[in-house]
Amino acid sequence: MTVTNAVQEEARLAVLRGLRIMDTDAEPEFDDIALLAAEICRTPIAMVSLVDDDRQWFKARVGVDYSEGCRDNSFCAHALDQPDVLEVPDARADPRFAGNPLVVGEPYIQFYAGAPLRVEGGLSLGTVCVIDHQPRTLSQQQRRALRALARHAAAEIELRSYARRTADVNRRVVELEDLKNRILTTVSHELRTPLSSIRGYLELLLDDSDPLDPETGRDFLTVVQRNAHRLTRLVDDMLLATKIGAEGIDVARVPIDLTELVGAVVAGSRPLADPKGLTLTFDKPGPVVVTGSHRELTQALQHVLLNAIKFTPDGAITVQVTDVPRPTVVVTDTGTGIDEGEIPRLFDPFYRSETAEAAAIQGPGLGLTLVRAIVNAHGGQVDLRSRLGAGTTVVLQFPGPA
Repeated sequence: MTVTNAVQEEARLAVLRGLRIMDTDAEPEFDDIALLAAEICRTPIAMVSLVDDDRQWFKARVGVDYSEGCRDNSFCAHALDQPDVLEVPDARADPRFAGNPLVVGEPYIQFYAGAPLRVEGGLSLGTVCVIDHQPRTLSQQQRRALRALARHAAAEIELRSYARRTADVNRRVVELEDLKNRILTTVSHELRTPLSSIRGYLELLLDDSDPLDPETGRDFLTVVQRNAHRLTRLVDDMLLATKIGAEGIDVARVPIDLTELVGAVVAGSRPLADPKGLTLTFDKPGPVVVTGSHRELTQALQHVLLNAIKFTPDGAITVQVTDVPRPTVVVTDTGTGIDEGEIPRLFDPFYRSETAEAAAIQGPGLGLTLVRAIVNAHGGQVDLRSRLGAGTTVVLQFPGPA
């Protein structure tokens, strides 16, 4: 095979895979094409055959029981690059096929004719072919009919591909509409709640008719500050989320002691865990070095710890760091857990689990989306395991230092 043919073959296989026709169920439209080919050409065998890199597969067949064969023995593979119908009047007398197992053994092919099945762009995916057990030739009318049936088979394949793409687009439109509604509902709530709190406390602070004592005023300002920080985190998360589907998250990497970083995040999370009576344990080993961005890794770990605290009404949260077999952070809680059917969607932007909705737990549904994006940007991976009522374990794995 020449380089040009190799490139052409790769393009052909890419189109064939993209059409997603291989190994699909039988369909009457293709069955009718094979039946017509056999009747018009008066042969006992006819097929709508598709050829991939190592086999030929029959979308429809008449006169044979098997549904595929080896490409090395395929007559149809020889027809792919033919400008017209490939006709082999007597395979036993043709050097290309005389020793072919399909000629000297079942189904004892002596005559073959295959019209290339070409889609838009001129690439041939296979053939509409007819086979006989005795030497013969086709008439001009039969050749024309075989060409027409091949064109019809190609049109049917492209029509199904178009219908599938249309269905995919329609499904995506519905998904985007659902995403938009989730964003509007979730973000508006997440923005309004702290803003309403800030406005209420500021009104009390500015009410000259009933001045507050300094200690109460300081408490009110602490609440205002906490809600302002919440808004800042929400805006930062949303800005980072926009990069996931655009240019992607770009992180500047430097050597970092993962143990020290996780320890700082755990310490910063204790003021959230202690009021709930949660036991927050950090299994602290020696230094574990990774190459990454301190800011983004901290952000990811904060989200994981915050989720564990929010979804653990009582009990314990354990955080472990290890470098075997590679740098890893494991966060395990004894909380409410998540239905296993929801786990694949937890990383979708703005998706909130049924557990979060039922318990009215705050959050826009961006945490795990950002965790995965940040860890992926560091060349790592995230694994989440959970069962409803049995807690959750989140594992963050990173490559070792370069």
